[in-house]
Amino acid sequence: MLIKWITCQVDEKSILPFSEAQERWHDLKKTKGFLGQIGGWNKNKTYEANIISFWKDRYVYQHFMEQQHDEIFESSNQRNTYKQISVKIYDKMFDINSTDITEILNDGNLLRIADCCLHITKQLHFEKQKADSSGMLAGVFCKDAKRNDKYLVASLWENNQSHQWYVDNTFPLLIESSEVKDAAIRITGNIIEINPKWVIE
Repeated sequence: MLIKWITCQVDEKSILPFSEAQERWHDLKKTKGFLGQIGGWNKNKTYEANIISFWKDRYVYQHFMEQQHDEIFESSNQRNTYKQISVKIYDKMFDINSTDITEILNDGNLLRIADCCLHITKQLHFEKQKADSSGMLAGVFCKDAKRNDKYLVASLWENNQSHQWYVDNTFPLLIESSEVKDAAIRITGNIIEINPKWVIE
């Protein structure tokens, strides 16, 4: 599975136009190999939108980009609604629990996106860790397609309370057991309040 992580920076006046444009991407459902998309606004960065899409493999994703992306993009009228955009591609390594995240995208209220960078000597320990926790509906552990030291962990949560319990109780134990500490790892956590109108299953 291929995972695409998009972040967009917008002006305050463009929040509504961007959101309305993002709702017009539902033609993705007609695309062969498309598995789902989810997104919303970063709770810690008011004017940052985060979207994650899931694809069967790199071949179908590349075909979409070459043959269908521009048509959907232009019809959405999204071009002038953001200032900056970042796109990163990851390969799925494993599911965090027994649930396929693409099957329950409409069930969660909160999406946690952890952007991880760590020293090469600590990768094996880190890759063995699974952060399953009560209140986590599903999640995927991914590796950057271009950089061996970059990872992404995307997890879907019932609510803020269940996620905060994970941050306070499970996450510190996970880092300790992974043998990845201090300067060997940098983790940036993005907490996304899901917009149901952006979800495509």
